[in-house]
Amino acid sequence: MAKSYRPQHILSSNTKTGCSINLPIKHHCRPTKNCSKTCYARSGYTALPNSLRKQEWVSKYLSGGDISELIRECSSKTAVRLSGTGDIQTEHLPNLLRLARACPATQFWGMTRKLEIAKALNGELSNLRLMVSVDSSSPKAVWKYNGTLCYGPRLKTDRVPNMKNLRTVFPYHSRGRVVNDMPTHPKDCQAVWHNIDGCLQCRRCWTWK
Repeated sequence: MAKSYRPQHILSSNTKTGCSINLPIKHHCRPTKNCSKTCYARSGYTALPNSLRKQEWVSKYLSGGDISELIRECSSKTAVRLSGTGDIQTEHLPNLLRLARACPATQFWGMTRKLEIAKALNGELSNLRLMVSVDSSSPKAVWKYNGTLCYGPRLKTDRVPNMKNLRTVFPYHSRGRVVNDMPTHPKDCQAVWHNIDGCLQCRRCWTWK
């Protein structure tokens, strides 16, 4: 990556979430078997060379010292999804906490496969919330997390456990569409089904306590 590179905007736009902080998959994710097979970020726009370049830059930026530019971008947003692609690293934690403190009117939310990341961020600030993502191929230890969970990808043959702390279910979707013949689930993300305009209309993924 050339030292002179700098994206025009740190936040990425998304028709479903509105805006997000996108991170790389490589060396960042801890995917399950199902996640590896269905990952939406491995194809389409987010997998293009320019997108990958930006994701690498953003990861290094979050690991650095000065995040004033990101604070400026986020301060005018209602909600920002963390790790719209990829996953959060431990070296990102100090600046994510700094970001949330600097933008108290902005809700920072998202999902992670890493228990240590969720435990480090949840409960610190009211405008910073991460769900732990699980699926039918997740290790048993992850299911024991007593915080808020989300389920995805939900495959056609999956039987989603009836758990109070399981907040949102994400049916397997590709290129913006739920795969054919997918049954519905009561906790399904309605934005994925295109029954609503996007996350800001629902807010289910960050209004839990």
